[in-house]
Amino acid sequence: MEVLKFKFLHNIENKIYFIPSIYAISATIVSIIVIFIEYQYTNILLNILPSYFFTSYDLSKTILSTIAGSLFAMITVSFSTIMVVLTMYSSQFSPRTMQDFLKNKVTLKVLGIFIAGFIYSILTLLFIDDSMQGSGESIIFSAMIGVIVAIVCLGYFVYFIHHAANSVQVNLLIESLKEEVIEIVDKIEARNNSNDQIRNEAPDNLNKMLERDSCEIHPKQSGYIQVIYDIELTKLADEYDIIVRAEKMIGDYVTENTVVFKIWQLNKDADQFNEEKLAEIKNKILGNLVINNERSKKNDIEFGLLKLTEVALRAISPGINDPNTAIFCINQLGWVLSRIAVANLENTYYYNDKDELCFILEDISFWDLLYKTFYQLSHYGNQDVSVAGSIIDALVIIAEGSPKDIKEQVWHFSHYILGGFDKNVLEQEDKKFLNHKIYRLAKETGHKEHREKYFQVENFKIN
Repeated sequence: MEVLKFKFLHNIENKIYFIPSIYAISATIVSIIVIFIEYQYTNILLNILPSYFFTSYDLSKTILSTIAGSLFAMITVSFSTIMVVLTMYSSQFSPRTMQDFLKNKVTLKVLGIFIAGFIYSILTLLFIDDSMQGSGESIIFSAMIGVIVAIVCLGYFVYFIHHAANSVQVNLLIESLKEEVIEIVDKIEARNNSNDQIRNEAPDNLNKMLERDSCEIHPKQSGYIQVIYDIELTKLADEYDIIVRAEKMIGDYVTENTVVFKIWQLNKDADQFNEEKLAEIKNKILGNLVINNERSKKNDIEFGLLKLTEVALRAISPGINDPNTAIFCINQLGWVLSRIAVANLENTYYYNDKDELCFILEDISFWDLLYKTFYQLSHYGNQDVSVAGSIIDALVIIAEGSPKDIKEQVWHFSHYILGGFDKNVLEQEDKKFLNHKIYRLAKETGHKEHREKYFQVENFKIN
């Protein structure tokens, strides 16, 4: 039941219309309440509220109709602004970054408030009638609420313009993408460190435990894995006395033929599951998996890195030719990867209360993450010395404060980066520039005495 609630909330939150719909429903309710109070308790309100809170029937109609028309115009302008920003995101940055603006809470909240204001004005205009005018006195106060709503909407409109202007600034976008990934890493690390039943070390007899016959589980639909409910899968494995291992990770594309999970019986002496029991277990395990037709930024670390990489790739493309943006982006990639390096997220093992292994989540290795982050940049920037230099700088950032095994991986990866660079385009000063950065990396990774001069330079010397 809890998983169904999580899946429902996850699916709803990913819909663009969710937040605007909440505001629209709220506005409808508020409008009905205001009209009800106005019909039933007008005399009480006249004694409590100042006279300027009330208007005549004709003036109320004018105010509410003006507000409704103005807010509709605001919605149109906001929608046009969103389309312009999305076009710029797609052409200048990356199509994958479009959802960062479109599904941003500020964007959706502003649209929701405009829609709410429009709905309130229209519904209130519909419900008030000239019978409320009384003996020529001003007794309608719903128009005053409409004025307050209009002022709030105007303030949010100014805020939205500011938000849209900031969203197209590439440095702020890169910072936002970086913080998005860091937030995921921090959340996973904090949860793992606070739970004694989640560890990074596999049991000594893991291979022996997995020597038995396993059962494969295939998904019922194709798409990208958005969520794996690991804690719920651990409880499920404990309940049925089995070991579950995820064969695919969040962000992987799967089809009906893909093996997403494997299960083993924990007690080898236990009777084999019958087909009905096995089908029940498979359905419950698949119930803890969310698959959709697009990748989600909520839990997908690799997807966040991919978006940063694509922004850098667009920046160094001949059509845009903005290497400084690429350098800034690569530096942020280095910082994100350095954070991932010390978080130790590669392999996670989940145990029950009896200290028995229940669930295995073997995530992408740091080397693969390093390669997937930089291999395209290395290929498309193989003739740009600033790109090569910034990648080496990023590797230095990763190596700083990282464990020894990460430093070794970073040092060996630098050979791959520099080996693919076109050395024929380098002048003497370029070689000195790169050699100096290689020296820094060698010093940081503990290979100062073994470093190679990749680019031979006459009278080359580092102080």
